[in-house]
Amino acid sequence: METKGINQVLTLFNGLSSKEQLVIADQINKQTFETRWRILDNDLPDINISDDEIMKELSSVRYGKTN
Repeated sequence: METKGINQVLTLFNGLSSKEQLVIADQINKQTFETRWRILDNDLPDINISDDEIMKELSSVRYGKTN
């Protein structure tokens, strides 16, 4: 979509009520989630980690424990 088209969509969006904007934004979020996740997932490292290691990491973040 060209910048002009994007600006037209945003102008229409800004003309909606706050409640309507939230409904539209939620629908866009739902429709684009899978694509956005795929892009993020490609940037994340692929490492093997055990359940025990995951729980240790969670504990260290959540409780400040380094066990």
